[in-house]
Amino acid sequence: MSPVNGSIWPRRAAWIACAVTFPIFLIGGTVTTLKVGMAVPDWPTTFGQNMFTYPLSEMLGNTGVFWEHSHRLWGALVGLCVVGLALVVWTRERRSVVRWLAGFALVGVGLQGLLGGVRVLRNSAELAFLHGAFAQALFALLAALLFLESRAWVEARPATSARARSLRRLALLAMLVVYAQTVLGAWLRHVRAPTPLGFHIVLAVATTAIVLILARELRAAGQPVLARTGRWLRALVWIQVTLGLLSAVWIFVVTGPHKPVSIGEAVFATAHVACGALLLGACVAAMVYSRRCLALDEPRVAPTGNLGTAR
Repeated sequence: MSPVNGSIWPRRAAWIACAVTFPIFLIGGTVTTLKVGMAVPDWPTTFGQNMFTYPLSEMLGNTGVFWEHSHRLWGALVGLCVVGLALVVWTRERRSVVRWLAGFALVGVGLQGLLGGVRVLRNSAELAFLHGAFAQALFALLAALLFLESRAWVEARPATSARARSLRRLALLAMLVVYAQTVLGAWLRHVRAPTPLGFHIVLAVATTAIVLILARELRAAGQPVLARTGRWLRALVWIQVTLGLLSAVWIFVVTGPHKPVSIGEAVFATAHVACGALLLGACVAAMVYSRRCLALDEPRVAPTGNLGTAR
């Protein structure tokens, strides 16, 4: 059992919530890549029928309907898992910050479902972009809960470090920059305009540099969990860069930007979205673990008072 909570269930619930949430990026990313977000034009029903009892034969009869309806069903599953996570945390967790985060996650998953539904009812590309961007923020929040409940966090023994403050700030910066990059990516995927493409390329260079610097600093911090997080960051950022380049090659060279989506584009572009979520989650891990493992090296202040004077 965890010495923090007295229960293993918050950790298990956080694992389940994150594991179930991650595939939504593959399913939702495929919906966006194939441009089938309006394959089912009504909500919360599916062609006027109950979403949960819609016939499988009709779902399999159309590729667009299959992916969009699968996205809805999987989203409902994510919602149930987050509800379960919140209930477990509220009943078993003692730390108030974790309880608050679970509450935010519950509100967030409800807003995400509503946002997706209104996007369909209004047939709005802008709301589709917000839906994709908010999904990344919600996953980062669930990742924070996962790492706060992790065995590595519980068993960590904080050590005073002169680099603690700078490392915390660098981890926060990396998380914000990676999230900004995912937002630009969502904007680009929904509007396919030169402006977001240019911003996305420029920020990709800055993001890669910041993440690699963070990975190096984490490995040099002298804590095993930080070194492990640094290795994951380095691996994920290079995978993400590779997938981004492959996506660009397939969209602009192999397939052509104005032609039907090819298999290569569908695979690489969707994997790029999913890897972005993992990279954001790794940045969240760096932020959580750096605050846990490295204590601030505050300067000692000599006590004041009447020390007496020699006469």
